[in-house]
Amino acid sequence: MRHTGGVRQTERSSMKRLFLPLIGLVAVLALALAPTAVAASPHYIRGPDLTFGANSLTVSFKAAGLGNTVESVDFNLSGTVNLTSQCFTRSGNPVQGVPKQETVDVNAGGTFPVRNGSVTGSITVSPLSTLTCTGNQHVESTINSFDLTLTGDDLPPVTLSG
Repeated sequence: MRHTGGVRQTERSSMKRLFLPLIGLVAVLALALAPTAVAASPHYIRGPDLTFGANSLTVSFKAAGLGNTVESVDFNLSGTVNLTSQCFTRSGNPVQGVPKQETVDVNAGGTFPVRNGSVTGSITVSPLSTLTCTGNQHVESTINSFDLTLTGDDLPPVTLSG
């Protein structure tokens, strides 16, 4: 056997055989036990958009960057809406009387499933007005102003006003 630098060639190859599998095992364990990557920047890619119906409002949105470990996200819509409401007949004519001016507190939300790191959803508040009509009449509201905030887990809050 050849002697080089104080360690024999056979001892060196034995050490390699011992340490290479050990290093491989440590690398595999490190990868297996490493925490799963989380989203770096949750953000909205569409909306939030606000639409009004005859006596309702809907906020719709699409968010991404949520990561693949999140199964669902909770969203909440809160704030106030100033509106004018009036009763109308089935034929669309306004009923006599003074329209009702009111400020409505909004607090609505929901839990939405996350798929491939993104979520799409909408929150609807209906009825919006507290006005009640008689018989076959229905309420229609006109939004005068609104100041709403949409929040979602790990997403920046968005203010909707007008």
